[in-house]
Amino acid sequence: MTIHHLISLRTLAGLLLSLLVSGCATTSRPVDFYTLSSGVASGAPVSPLANCRDVVIGIGPVLWPQYLDRPQIVTRLSPNRISFDEFHRWAGPLEEDFERVLIDDLSKRLQTDYVIRSPGKLPYKPRYQVQIHIDQFDGLPGEAVTLKAAWSVVDPNSGDEAALHESTIREPTAGEGYEAMVAAASAAVAELSRQIATELSGRCEKAN
Repeated sequence: MTIHHLISLRTLAGLLLSLLVSGCATTSRPVDFYTLSSGVASGAPVSPLANCRDVVIGIGPVLWPQYLDRPQIVTRLSPNRISFDEFHRWAGPLEEDFERVLIDDLSKRLQTDYVIRSPGKLPYKPRYQVQIHIDQFDGLPGEAVTLKAAWSVVDPNSGDEAALHESTIREPTAGEGYEAMVAAASAAVAELSRQIATELSGRCEKAN
């Protein structure tokens, strides 16, 4: 073996050792997962607006913009720029989490156990159905969360549809970081449920 080959082998061995040590010293950053919470789960009071008792209320379809169809939490850096955070993610599909919290909040506000996903497989036919189109649901840690949604209440029996409502809800965060941002997002869903419950309160009381 020539001196040139020996030097090359030593150089290669040193490089491999350096890469091995570097790899061992580097630890991967853990991913944090989050879920929305209803007013009941968060400890915030949910004031009843009506007693709808056995009135069945369907929620759906709920339509979402494509940019929110992902596990990463979306932050809005400017009106025309958003970011997807790889290390802060939703624990499950955001759409399912949103509907779960909305249904829970509406059930408490309308005092009924019959707020359901619709269409669904349960043997209940909704007396009223709430259709929702989400336009925006994002924010910035340390600032605020914005929820923009268009929604209407439909009577499946008659096909009559109420006037289209447009809700723009801005909830400031109570602190820095993503946990405070998710708490503000939960508060935004709670406010949307309050607005929908206000519209439904007169209708389901008549139905009773």
